[in-house]
Amino acid sequence: MTDTAESEAGGPNCPLSGVRVLEVSTTRAARIAGQLLSDLGADVVRAIDDVVDPALPSDPGEVWWDRGKRLMQLGSDEIRHAVHQADTVIVDHTPSRLTASGLGSEQVRSLNLEATHVWMPPYAAVGRWAELHEDPLLLDAIGGIAGRYPCVEDRPVAPVVATTSILHGVLGAGAAVAGLVGRNRTGSGHTAVVGGLHAAGTQMATMMIEGLDQPVFSPGRSVKSLPFWRMYQAADGQWFFLATLTPDLFIRALDALDRMDILVLPDVAGEFTNLMVTDGPAVRAVEHELEALFATRPCAHWIDTFAAADVPCAPVRTWSEWAASDIVEANHGMTRVNHDVLGTVTMPNVPISLSRSAVRAARAAVVVNRPRGVPVWPRRNRAAHAGSTTVTQLPLHGIKVIDAATFLAAPLVATLLADHGAEVVKVEPPSGDPYRAFALSFVAANQRKRGVALGLGTEPGCEALLDLVQGADVLVENLRPGRLEKLGLGAETLRRHRPGLVHCTISAYGHAGEHATAPGFDPVFQALSGMAVAQGGEDRPLAAPMPAHDTCTGALGALGVMAALYERGTSGSGQQVWTSLANTSTFLQGSELTNYTGRPAPQRGGVDHPGPSEGHRYYACIDGWIGTAALSGARNAEFFRALGVGGLSEIEQALAQRTVEETLTLLGDHGVPACRVLEQAGALEDPFLQENRLSHVVTDPQFGRLRMVRTFTQWVDGVEGSAFDPTPGRSFAVGEDSREVLAGLGYTDARIESVLGHRAAAQHQENHVSAT
Repeated sequence: MTDTAESEAGGPNCPLSGVRVLEVSTTRAARIAGQLLSDLGADVVRAIDDVVDPALPSDPGEVWWDRGKRLMQLGSDEIRHAVHQADTVIVDHTPSRLTASGLGSEQVRSLNLEATHVWMPPYAAVGRWAELHEDPLLLDAIGGIAGRYPCVEDRPVAPVVATTSILHGVLGAGAAVAGLVGRNRTGSGHTAVVGGLHAAGTQMATMMIEGLDQPVFSPGRSVKSLPFWRMYQAADGQWFFLATLTPDLFIRALDALDRMDILVLPDVAGEFTNLMVTDGPAVRAVEHELEALFATRPCAHWIDTFAAADVPCAPVRTWSEWAASDIVEANHGMTRVNHDVLGTVTMPNVPISLSRSAVRAARAAVVVNRPRGVPVWPRRNRAAHAGSTTVTQLPLHGIKVIDAATFLAAPLVATLLADHGAEVVKVEPPSGDPYRAFALSFVAANQRKRGVALGLGTEPGCEALLDLVQGADVLVENLRPGRLEKLGLGAETLRRHRPGLVHCTISAYGHAGEHATAPGFDPVFQALSGMAVAQGGEDRPLAAPMPAHDTCTGALGALGVMAALYERGTSGSGQQVWTSLANTSTFLQGSELTNYTGRPAPQRGGVDHPGPSEGHRYYACIDGWIGTAALSGARNAEFFRALGVGGLSEIEQALAQRTVEETLTLLGDHGVPACRVLEQAGALEDPFLQENRLSHVVTDPQFGRLRMVRTFTQWVDGVEGSAFDPTPGRSFAVGEDSREVLAGLGYTDARIESVLGHRAAAQHQENHVSAT
């Protein structure tokens, strides 16, 4: 880890080969963004402070965060010179520190009009909590996630795996590559703000929805959850997760159990919606029946029963069992690097695969001992068409995307591309995306798309999809392996008709052999990968309700698509991009799964987990909850001194006598990082979220006005600092835009009628089956 030679950028087959990235960072999110760009072939230089010894990581995850980078001690003048030669600048300072460092968007553009500037503040660009130091526990408090975890008592729960921070890193990397794609097309750099609040909003978008005209459904926080979507314990004491998200899946599960009678229990009365009322009589009745049934046989029996019926289900496993599993092995999910101090380190591999381009082989970070004054990169001449001082459009403006996917993870790929300016057409079967069973979540996840309904079981429907693809840049789908071939739309056919197409395939298990065709949902992988055991600790496995796997898979898929689009700008050729929930599960737990001799054991939680230590946890006050992050010995001492106490019970008693505001003022005066925990009710009306424009209002014909998450990345004019407004959100019915979109392809009225008239004949169950 002490090589003084300048590392080479990614090989010629890497999609970001030749791209120079300057990373000025301390937070895990920005460092993960840089890691992903390095994995895709960029030459990433991370500026480090001269008092930091990168050979001795304070967190085991740091070895993973920084892999593939060159670490350099750079002064402020050297950083400015590096900015002038960089393609992308990533900085994660708080607002005040950003101004003081001279690395704001205006300053960067004054040095380099072609560079994309990605600012990744730990929380947000403005507002009360914007100056707090990065901490996953505080971010989940501010972003509304801690108040959504399952609990026994009504209280916030601390995360064990920092999924929000990891997702923040992926979103930052995506913004960086989106900017590169935009620069290829316009010659100008772009400016993006990707805060921790954006990551929280992405993770919570399908859950954090408020009805302005009428109340809307909000998931409960029971550790049992709903009977069709929860953990069950088998006769041998082992746990498994039953993930039958939709009515047809639950019916299939009951049929496999030979218990269709459950649907006609008096409180159920054949209505699936009765099972969505938390703690309602139907839920209690079905839970009673299923808990008693599952307690009669061992876990393996139920896993085999559901697998034979193609019902998503998974046993609960540990981190070590996941890392050694055939699923991880088949997907090349882990890799090894040699580290000068730590020896052999195993860590998660790159979670994205591409058909033409290569990802860089994992290697430890290189500390570059360079003489002062030697430039970070050789000087290179700028293009004659220097970028404009004003950027007038989003970086993916003009990119056309066909979203032929269902549920959440794969459609979110297209959603994030739309956030960067792409035009997206969503293709659904005539019966609609099964995810429409959760109408509000569907709107939140698809609000910037146009909707077309095609019967892919018919010749006119398949021809129409192929015509759509011929005019598109990107196709996103999550069909089971072999389905596109059966439809006559296999990879070779798509390449022949559209050589420049970037084709993104999202699956549950990836290339995992016998599992490759199996369906899977987010909590299936929380169970399999050790995440549920880690969160529940010794008490019981707990699956978080927020879809961290789905959202991060969507973000990784979008990153892979944009890397392929950037590479296409050089080669002119498209390619296929793959990622999966299985790869994402390994990636999300990168810090926990990074292993070497002597590494400390990762933390584990428990039911109602408050946090890892007395100074780093959630506490109740008179009128709400706070989170504290007294991580160092000095800050922990100040925490105790501020309250005049000497132990945990005394802290709890002291805070129970104070209001949230009194406590935050007191702790702030003593330099102890702390914040209020955002409550579930009315979360999007919170002043901090409002000040950072996290939400907007979308009107739905059935539910009226809905307040939901507005955007996952904020693009701004780097000079004037004004924000670009993304395409307005909308709710659309199945096939609402079919005629308009088909007419745009040049279809005559007669041909449109032919396509729409045949769509009812499509066999949705046979021909449009998703893998996630």
